[in-house]
Amino acid sequence: MTASVAMIPYTNMAPYRQLGAPRGCRFVPVIPRASIGALLSGEVVAAAVPVGGLKALDGVVETVGRFGIAADGECMSVLFFSRLPFEEIHSPRTIRVTGESASSVRLLYLLLGNFHGFSRLPHIAAVGRVPDGELLIGDRALVKGQTAGGAQPLFITDLSRKWFEIHRLPFVFARWVVRKDASQAIKSTISDWLDEFRVREPSLVEQAVPGAAGALNLPPAIIRRYFQVIRRSLDERDICGQQLFFRQFEELGRSPLFQTDG
Repeated sequence: MTASVAMIPYTNMAPYRQLGAPRGCRFVPVIPRASIGALLSGEVVAAAVPVGGLKALDGVVETVGRFGIAADGECMSVLFFSRLPFEEIHSPRTIRVTGESASSVRLLYLLLGNFHGFSRLPHIAAVGRVPDGELLIGDRALVKGQTAGGAQPLFITDLSRKWFEIHRLPFVFARWVVRKDASQAIKSTISDWLDEFRVREPSLVEQAVPGAAGALNLPPAIIRRYFQVIRRSLDERDICGQQLFFRQFEELGRSPLFQTDG
């Protein structure tokens, strides 16, 4: 029986797709947030799951080595676009957030809360109203971040860069995990696949550049830089950054995520 591995359909995962699915497995396209439910239900056996969803998967999955998605500074695809500077985004201002990733929304929440105080968080914009700021992730953020312009001034805040400026640590967006009840053969296959990726990463990244640039209509140089700022094999500083994120969210993130602007 073929095992299913969640594959986020974003450009940042294109180098993995160049390698192809692990032996005896197939890729299933799943957005980051949905990968949590797919793992819980057993629809997939492995995924690069948002770190913001790891608590919900406690006891269900185990991490595969130190593989994931991290950035030590800018990440280029988790961006907050606003009509005002980040420093002015607080109540009664309104925002819109992505529904595609638990980690990115929580990161925005912590950054705004730490900057302005959790009693001054902006409201979620009501349906049909234009917000003062919007969080985008993935390809939409990457493209808009490179092409934004026009008559209206637009402030762009790279959330990973903002995290680094405050804490001097990388931000980890996702970790590769496998279900604990998967067979040892499947676990070994996933681990071997990621080990092979690490060895071949430079060439796989370069192979992925032309197709990704064409698909997004962006210059290859932008895609190449994007692939280079993303780190897929994590080190001790990444783990420290991930632990800090968990600690801050537990200590500071107990109140409702945002109030709703009626």
